[in-house]
Amino acid sequence: MGKIFRSVFHLFTKILSDATIQKRYVRVGGAFGGAVSYSYMGECVGFKRMLNRWARWEAEYIRRGYRAISLDDFIDYGGYGKELGELAGARRSKGEEPVLHAEIYRREFLGKIEPTIDLANLMQPDAKPQSGTYVLPSTKDVVRNR
Repeated sequence: MGKIFRSVFHLFTKILSDATIQKRYVRVGGAFGGAVSYSYMGECVGFKRMLNRWARWEAEYIRRGYRAISLDDFIDYGGYGKELGELAGARRSKGEEPVLHAEIYRREFLGKIEPTIDLANLMQPDAKPQSGTYVLPSTKDVVRNR
């Protein structure tokens, strides 16, 4: 993200209410979580752009004193429709270090998850059904194992 863009984004977010910041953070985090829920097919077009959006809104959300929502919870929310409940809008406790889940994803998982479905094979006229197991990435697990 360029220096000018960061400055404009910061100026733009200064005029927004906490409720608006939360709404946008939840929306982009849910969209990213939905995309990650399909990671068994690989990273979709625009995946990195979605991650960058989530990271920007998460940083602003944290800057305002809120506890970031984990990727695991955004996968449940955006990918499977589970409500976030009290996770959205939860303030960090005094002295609680912020956790940047988007940056954890970028460092630990971006470009490292291999698809379990062979999409090229699926496009063949004689394609056979495929099955497999995959584990969704977890920023909660990374934080726990620090």
